[in-house]
Amino acid sequence: MSRRLTAAVVAAAGIALAQAWLQAGGQKPDPSRGKPAGAAGCGATFTMPEASFRTLDGVRDASVWADDIDSSLLGGFKPFEVYVVTGKLYAPFQLKEGKLGRDNFRKYTEKNYNTQPQGPLTIADSHPQGQLTFVQDDRRYVLKVTSVTPSKFDKDTITVQLCW
Repeated sequence: MSRRLTAAVVAAAGIALAQAWLQAGGQKPDPSRGKPAGAAGCGATFTMPEASFRTLDGVRDASVWADDIDSSLLGGFKPFEVYVVTGKLYAPFQLKEGKLGRDNFRKYTEKNYNTQPQGPLTIADSHPQGQLTFVQDDRRYVLKVTSVTPSKFDKDTITVQLCW
């Protein structure tokens, strides 16, 4: 095959792949959702510990971060914050999940071109549920905090659900 013909075949294949990607909305479908890309719904709930982050499955370059939960021995907890952090060019955190305290979260996201904290969603003992709407790739999502589980002798946790 001549060099010109090879270059033409490679260019045509690249154009065909780009067209297919754009027709799919610029994202590959997420099989974990079990629904077409435009359909509305919610994913399964998941639990995460306080002062940590976790990647949001099905959303490109997005994670949820939960602040430290200060629970009391008599029950209840002080207000705390939850953020969604989206990345402009790549994932906001190098790991899929991990521990991250408030001071380090602020230092990491404050002057970082790639990270875009969205929130806060403030959760309080009097309002232990809430939701935070955010946009990534021109698509609207809702992060719901469905419950908080304070613990006297173990880690406090929150239960979260992602809807689209």
